[in-house]
Amino acid sequence: MTIAFAMNRTCAPHLPLPAFLQLVTDAGVGAIEIRNDIEGQEFLDGTEPARILDVLQSANIKIASVNALQRFNEWSPQREAEAKSLMGLAAKLGAPGVVLCPVHNADHGWSEAEAENNLRNGLKQLRPILIDLGVKGYVEPLGMAGSTMKKQSRAVAAITDIDGWDAYELCFDTFQFFRSGDSELFASRIGLAHISGITRSDLMPEQLSEPDRVLVEDVDRVDNIGQLRALIAGGYKGFVSMEPFNVDVQRSGQLSEQLKASFTRVTDALR
Repeated sequence: MTIAFAMNRTCAPHLPLPAFLQLVTDAGVGAIEIRNDIEGQEFLDGTEPARILDVLQSANIKIASVNALQRFNEWSPQREAEAKSLMGLAAKLGAPGVVLCPVHNADHGWSEAEAENNLRNGLKQLRPILIDLGVKGYVEPLGMAGSTMKKQSRAVAAITDIDGWDAYELCFDTFQFFRSGDSELFASRIGLAHISGITRSDLMPEQLSEPDRVLVEDVDRVDNIGQLRALIAGGYKGFVSMEPFNVDVQRSGQLSEQLKASFTRVTDALR
């Protein structure tokens, strides 16, 4: 079983892109997820897409996604401009898709009906932009308490309702799936998968947050291996991207070795 691993920029957000790509190569991985939310790094530092593409091609590294358009289900003229800019950058990079994150602040004030309507409206508005630029929208349910789209089934229903499968696929995140208590897997609808581990045992799933996310270790409350087995059994063949947010992991002096060990652990367990 060959897995197409990728590394999200969250693995080492402090590193300049060339140094990050060297880390990726040292870890034996061939693809990355570029982010548009890291201060002082590519995109936000004004680096042109052509320059980013040159650096990626020189390192023989593919791009798995651009991550992410936030609050896509809160549509406005500002969001439209943001979407066109980000999707345009993704198209110039040759990225297959852009991750789409829903509103997830606890004080959004939406009723369930408003959340459903806003989700469908955002998807409707984004669809022609994505189709025009030839970029997929990777819709990612988020499992925190304030999320307006916690589970995969809600995303699937909304995309189906707007007849949007020509523009959208799901972004499946093992941590979000665990945190939200999700149980339905739509493997044929998934275009990108995120993995990360949880080793701490003092919090309930719904109490966990992004800084708790580490690499996939032997102790793993998320059950990444079980989730990936189900995903692959369902026919998934896309990128599996490591996405930790824990600062101690990101700043570790042994990060390269730890990444290699984590990828090996996943590969061996799935073999």
